[in-house]
Order: sequence, then structure tokens, then C-alpha cells
Amino acid sequence: MMVGNMIYDNLTLYLLVLCTFIPAWVFFMMGWQVTGDYGFSSSGNESNTVELAWTFIPTGLVSYLCLLNLFCLAEGLPVPIESVIKVIGRQWYWSYEVAGFECGYDSVMGDFVDLVDKPLRLNIYDFYQLAVTSSDVIHSFSIPELELKVDAIPGRINQNVFFMDRVGVYVGYCTELCGAGHAYMPIVVESVIPDYKPLRWVPYELRGLV
Repeated sequence: MMVGNMIYDNLTLYLLVLCTFIPAWVFFMMGWQVTGDYGFSSSGNESNTVELAWTFIPTGLVSYLCLLNLFCLAEGLPVPIESVIKVIGRQWYWSYEVAGFECGYDSVMGDFVDLVDKPLRLNIYDFYQLAVTSSDVIHSFSIPELELKVDAIPGRINQNVFFMDRVGVYVGYCTELCGAGHAYMPIVVESVIPDYKPLRWVPYELRGLV
């Protein structure tokens, strides 16, 4: 579950209301002009008060929307972060690096399309910050069941904060056409309880954290 989704819930609701109000207001005023007792050429169909209202009210609402976006971009992380995980898209596999540990590891597809040799293992109810980038072409780190999708762009780091609210294994994929091996770089995330013992293939430096 992405924290970004929760942060933008109110902003999305406001945007929906705004997009509904402004067209309704414009069509109402047009209908009032058309169905009035006077024609468009009549000098009595003008009102400075109405003109100011339908100019400044929508302008103020849109300006407030811009202000909300600036607040969302400027505010710090709303929750304490357990760890920062750098996700690197490569042709055609994923690499993971955990902040504070020098040893990262590659996650390569196994014998089946939806399996990898080293999945990303995370603790349940811990907040993680993902820093997603690419070393070659554009990829997209996507796990639909977790409502997670972050583009991996060379030379750029896209960030997202999310947490796992249930134990399980979740399979995702690259949603960007990145080359001939596009279909062979699955994403597997395991959500476990904190005292879960890692399997033998997990690097020693990462045990107890992923």
C-alpha cells in the first residue's frame, strides 16, 4: 500500500469537486443569459458583480488547488521510515540496494515467468522508501496488487513510500516496453513478520532487514 495514495486522497477529492463545479457554473450562467427576458444585444444583461464572481471564484479555486500541490511536494515524509531501498531496473532484471548496507543483490527470473531467485523481502507494517531508477533504458516497477507503480528512468530517481499491511507473496512486472527481454524481468515481493528467518540465498549483510 502506498502512502502517496493516502496523501493525495483529499487532493483528488477536491480536484473532482472543482472539475464538477466550474463547468456547472459556466453552463448555468450561459443558460441564465440565454433564457433571460433580454437578448445578448441588450445593455441590461450585464452585471459587474456577476462578471467578477464568475471570474474570481474559479480563479481562486484553481489557485487553491495549486497551493495544495505545492504543500504536498514540499512537506516531509509523514511517517518514520524503516529503510530506504534503491531499486534499479536493468536489461532484464532488477537490482536492490538497502541503505546502510554495502552489499546489494540482483533479482533474476527463475524457471518460471513469475518466479525470481532472490525476491525483495520486507517486514509487515514497516514503512519503506523506494528510490527507483534505471541503469539503461526506461523500466517501470509495478505491483498491481499493492497499487504500486514507479517509473525507472535513467539519470533520475523516483521515490515512493509504502508499507505492507498483510503477509504474502506479491508478483509484479515491468510495465514499460524495455526491449526483447521485457517479459522476463518479474518483480516478487515477500511480506513477512519481523522475526522471520531469511533463506540461505539472502546476503549475510542483509539478513534481518529484508
